Amino acid sequence: MTAIRLTSRWLLPALLAMGLAGCGGGDNASGTVTSASAISAQPVRLAATSAKSSIAKLQRYQIDPAKVFVAGISSGGFAAVQMHVAHSATFKGAAIYAGGVYWCAGTGGAATALANCGGQTLPTNEAAYNSTLAASVAYLDLQSSLGTIDPSSNLMGQPVYLWSGTQDTVVNPLEMADLDAQYTRYGARVQFDNQFPAAHGWESPDGELACGTLGSPFMVNCQINGMAYDSVKTWLTMFIGTLNARNNGKLSGTLYTFDQTEFGASPRVSMSPTGSVFVPRACEQGKPCGLVLALHGCKQEAARIGNRWVTQAGINEWADTNRLVVVYPDTVASSAPDPTNPNACFDWWGYSNQVDPNYALKSGLQMSVLYSMVQRVTGRP
Repeated sequence: MTAIRLTSRWLLPALLAMGLAGCGGGDNASGTVTSASAISAQPVRLAATSAKSSIAKLQRYQIDPAKVFVAGISSGGFAAVQMHVAHSATFKGAAIYAGGVYWCAGTGGAATALANCGGQTLPTNEAAYNSTLAASVAYLDLQSSLGTIDPSSNLMGQPVYLWSGTQDTVVNPLEMADLDAQYTRYGARVQFDNQFPAAHGWESPDGELACGTLGSPFMVNCQINGMAYDSVKTWLTMFIGTLNARNNGKLSGTLYTFDQTEFGASPRVSMSPTGSVFVPRACEQGKPCGLVLALHGCKQEAARIGNRWVTQAGINEWADTNRLVVVYPDTVASSAPDPTNPNACFDWWGYSNQVDPNYALKSGLQMSVLYSMVQRVTGRP
């Protein structure tokens, strides 16, 4: 989320014009942000060489239904919670970095999202926060009973990894504590990394920023006992057990750019025409594999930061040796008459088509696009 300081004279329209503080955005410690033009100049590694053939069709692979997971940072973290809860029969685990409780913004839209969930930085240099846990639980239970989401009983025993840096001034650590309480309530097996002095961002040994640095591209690397920490290794071990060694050299798999429009991606749902998918060689050869759906934060879309999210997340290096297909959907900045989403956030407050009251349900506009991609890769209805 973008760290925005508000005063009483600010109104919601002005707020939206600047861009909702959806996750994955914000000022860095020095008050500067890497320019979009410089970031966008980073090359995107494609599976094909010619521009005409560089966009591939997302394929089906032999995906083990017990190894389908979702992960996300900030706005992508909130969206990953929505995907996990709504489709808990499909997703068997979730890794959430600086996100929050299911349906955190309720029906309050951008104003509620900012004030209660994350994105608004107070004069005290803390992220604004008001607990919506009770309302979230009530809504989750109701929708589970109505069948608009999968039964909440599916969450029982599922592995869930949570990350919250102690220096996060964008999503309050108390919001992640609420998410910890929520998952625990439904019987999930939770591991909560909340002791690192990290600023708002995704943690990976490949992150280009020091642990406590706030700024674009919001990819941080932290240390423990003087050695690089690897949060992805932590949650993948939770999800699938003992791992084959990480590939720290040239990957044998292929990173493709795929067509998102066939799944309904458009400015109407603030999604780019293309996304990325990493496919290990073994998965290309038809061997059983797992799947990770990985959702970036605001201001982390490819048009703004190139391939940094896809290559610095540290997922591909483990996926390459552990047979995991990784799908990286991509968003696009948009403004009225399309959704007012200048920071290219994933939809966790109902911006789709301006107001989507079902944004956190299976029928949510953007949720449906994302799940269609999962259906394609897994071959499940």
